[in-house]
Order: sequence, then C-alpha cells, then structure tokens
Amino acid sequence: MKQHITYFAFGLFLLNTIGCSGGKHVLSNDGVLSETLQRNYFEGSHHMLKGDKEAAYASFLRCADEAPDVASFHYDLGRIDFDLGRYESATAQLDRAIQIAPENDWYRYHRAKSLVLTGSYDAALVDFEFWINARPGDLEALRECSDFFISASQPWYAYQLLIFYEEEIARNVDVRLDQFALISHANIEIESFELFINRSALEFPNEPTFALHRGLLAAFNKDYERSVLILEKLRTDHPYYMNSVIPLAESYTALGRTEEAFALLLLAFESEDIDLKDKSEIMLGYLDFASPGSEIMKRFQSLLSVALETHSGNPDLLHFAALHWLDIGQIEKAREALATVVANDPGSLEGHIDYLGVLFHLKDWKTVVKAGDAAALVFPLEPLLYLYSGGGHKQLKEFETAIKHFKSGLSVLIDLPVTEASIYGELGECYRELGQKEKSYDAFEESLLLDKSPYVMNNHAYFLASDNQRIQDALKWSTLANEMIPDEPNFMDTHALILHLLTRNSDALEWILNAQAILGVPDAVFLEREGDIRWSLGQSEKAYELWEKAIISGGGKKRLNEKLSRII
Repeated sequence: MKQHITYFAFGLFLLNTIGCSGGKHVLSNDGVLSETLQRNYFEGSHHMLKGDKEAAYASFLRCADEAPDVASFHYDLGRIDFDLGRYESATAQLDRAIQIAPENDWYRYHRAKSLVLTGSYDAALVDFEFWINARPGDLEALRECSDFFISASQPWYAYQLLIFYEEEIARNVDVRLDQFALISHANIEIESFELFINRSALEFPNEPTFALHRGLLAAFNKDYERSVLILEKLRTDHPYYMNSVIPLAESYTALGRTEEAFALLLLAFESEDIDLKDKSEIMLGYLDFASPGSEIMKRFQSLLSVALETHSGNPDLLHFAALHWLDIGQIEKAREALATVVANDPGSLEGHIDYLGVLFHLKDWKTVVKAGDAAALVFPLEPLLYLYSGGGHKQLKEFETAIKHFKSGLSVLIDLPVTEASIYGELGECYRELGQKEKSYDAFEESLLLDKSPYVMNNHAYFLASDNQRIQDALKWSTLANEMIPDEPNFMDTHALILHLLTRNSDALEWILNAQAILGVPDAVFLEREGDIRWSLGQSEKAYELWEKAIISGGGKKRLNEKLSRII
C-alpha cells in the first residue's frame, strides 16, 4: 500500500512536469499514469540521491524512450552526461529538450556549458545570451557565463558576452569594468586599448578608473603635460581615489617638478590603499641613485619612515628596511627588525637566514643557536640553517653538539655543493678541536672536492703543516690558495711555514718578509715565523731580536722565552 501511495505522489509530480504535450505517451488507455514510467522515474531519482549517476541515467533513459516528447527527461539525461564528461551526448540530449521546450532558458544555459567544452563557442554564445536576456539585472549570472569562457581560454567570447549585455540590456559601469579587466589581461588584442579607454571615459565620466588610464596612456606616449592635466582633474574630482597619486607624481617628475612629486609620494605612502609592492618599487628606485648623505637618500629615508608607520609590523617591509639598515651599518636596528620579521612571519625562510646572518656578524652565539633551532623546526629540510646553528655551537666550543648539527645539514642536502663544502669545512675544524685529526683532514679534503675555496685550502694546509703531516699535500693546497688570492698575508705566512718545514728556508724568508710588508704593522705570529726561519738560516742574533719583538707584539711568552733561552 505504501509503495502505491509513493507512486501516486510521483504521478502528480510527473503530471506537473510533463504537461499536456507528453501526456498521451505516459497515460494508459484508461487515463492512468503508466506504472512503468512512474517506477523508472522514481528509481532514477533514488539513484541520483545515492550518487549512482550511471544507474540513474539508465532509469531516465527508459522514461525518455516511453515518453520521448517530455523535455525534462532529456534535460535530466543531458545533465548526467555533462557531469560524467560526456559533453557531445549531453549536447544531443539538451538539443532534444530545447526542440520540445524552446523557451526554457535553463536548458539553454546547460547546453551552452556543453557547447563550450566541445569547442562550439559561437553556439554557446547564443545560448548564454538567451539565458542572460531572461535575467536582465543579474550581473552575477552574466559573470558566471563570462567566466566559463575565460576558464576555457576564450576571452574573446567572454568579451562578446559583456558587449551583448550593454548593447541589448543596459549600459553598466560594472560590466564595462569587467570588459576593461579582460582587455588588460587577455593575451589577444580584443579591442584597441586606447580607443576603449577614451570611449569608456566619455560614456562613464564619473568612473575614476577610465580617467586614470587616460592619464597613464598620455604619460606612456610621453605627453606628460596632458597626463598632468588629466590626473590633476582626477585628483580634484576624486580626492580619495589614491590610485592616481603615484602616476601624477611620476608625470611631475618627468616635467622636473620634483618637489610636487615628492609631496604626492609622501601622501601616497601615508595611504593603506596603495599596494606596498608599489611603494617598495619606488623606494628601490630612490636607492638606485642614492648615496650616503645625499638629498635622494634623505628622501628615501623619509619615505621608508612613513611606510613603516603606515604598515606597522608588516614583515615584508621590515625585512626590506632591515636590509637597508644592514647596508648602512645600523646592525642593531637591523637585528631588531629581523627578530620581528621571524616572529611575525615564521614562514619566511629568507627572514630566518638574514636574521641568523646578522646574529653571526654580532657574534651573539647563544642567540644564533636558539634562532637556528627555531628556524629548523619550520624548515627541517633547509641545510643552511644547520650550518648556522652548528656554527653557533662551534663558537661556544660545544664541538660534539656542533658536529651533530652539521651532520643533520648533510643529511638533508640535495645538489648544493657550496653549502655541502662549507659544512665539511666546519666539520674539519670541529674534529680538530676534539683531537680527531685524521677525521679533520678527511673532512677538509671532502670540502675541497666540492668547492675549491682558497680559505679552506689555506686552513687545511696550515693545520697539516702545524701537525707536520702530509706536507706535500699542504704545499699543494697552499700554492693553489696563493695563486687564487695573491698577496694575502695570512696565506703567505702559511706558505712560509710549509717551506720552512721543507727546509727551503731562503724561499720561506722571502715569503714571510713579503707578507709583513703587505701587512704593514708588527704582527706577533709573523715576527715569530721570521725568527724561526732566520734561526734555521744561522742568523741567531736576528732571530733573538725578532722573538723579543714578537713578545712585545703579544706573542706567547712561554713559547718565545723557551726559544730565547736557546744557546747558540
């Protein structure tokens, strides 16, 4: 009994759906709805509720076979075909529905979508126009259809739809602005931009966007006088329309009216309506021509101060400011700014790296470790962070912990040879501090296989020479380092030490004398080195004199006094 009541209710629904035109195909001879059709439609609807569209399609197809002149059956089939990606079949079913009910605008809308996806853009445009015409004040409907063409990479058809609205329904400033957006961003020339702007400015004189672009076009054509006239009027008519401020300032600048231009820029920088990226580009432009103490630098700093006040706490702006402060030597100010950057925007890898760089420069090793660990929690796969945190531990003489950090960095490295070389170089120093000299030598060699850094070469050569190990390797690396960076006193001292160990003392003396001449001031290490070499050359009195000078210059008294106690 319950099933018969359900069929009866569905029968009433079908009568309302199919109307008189399809009744003769559904009713039996005694005027009752076909029970088979009712059952098929009920089953199809039930399948749709369950999400089984293929089963629903089969049920609705049986309905359409029994009642082929019922438009809604073909519409349901078309909708399912569309959802299942069968766009040609969807179009065919919707064609049949529209033949039966040509005034149904929803059938047209859904067929248009299928036509777009089968590449029949002209036919789709006609159907969308039909649907839009049925709802003349609905701009959201218009934009929905326009966006469908845009999604199919067909901006020209989207534009034609917007033109249709203004020609057939009503001229509308929002629709015109949508046309402007298409012309501005489409990768094809839909209409002459200049003609469009001039026409739109004439038809919509109260819309500031079109007046602004008239001024911009004049400036683009280097007609700055005309640009100023247009933009000044725009400023008068729309004083709160801030988009005109920077273009007017640029035209003033082109005409040499720099004071007026700068006053406008200050006004622009006080506004939150102007994109911070535009302000950053202006400040970068000033920096390109600024020198310390110059008027341009003063103006840049004024703009930066206003921007920082307007966009207080903005991490991107603070980062920009911090890099400038670093450049002019205001290290503590940069440190404070970068600390705020990483606190407010922990997802900025560049912020973390620059902050760690400043901390390293300030030799704040404990904060380096803390900040490096915090950054590694956010970016666990960034090896540079482990290089910094490991370096902090190394400077705190926590060598075993430093080694763990450096190894963590190596474990996440992918094709970054310079960073990998730096980590191996740091490992070499840590192993040496722990007395693990062979591991230290091997780490330096790994570093130099990856990146021929003259500084690592010199360190490695010096350590080998100091340990009197692998002297030929030490000579090789020292020679190469001095070739890469000639006249570097520390490199020359290392080379003198190696030559001294190889008993090439005359050559060693020449190197250490040249190093001291370049250095220009007394140095305890260099004086002691020269003394050692002269002692080996039999110049004992000169050696004593040099060792005494080394003590005066701050050299190790115990070691030097032992040398001074030698008997000739």
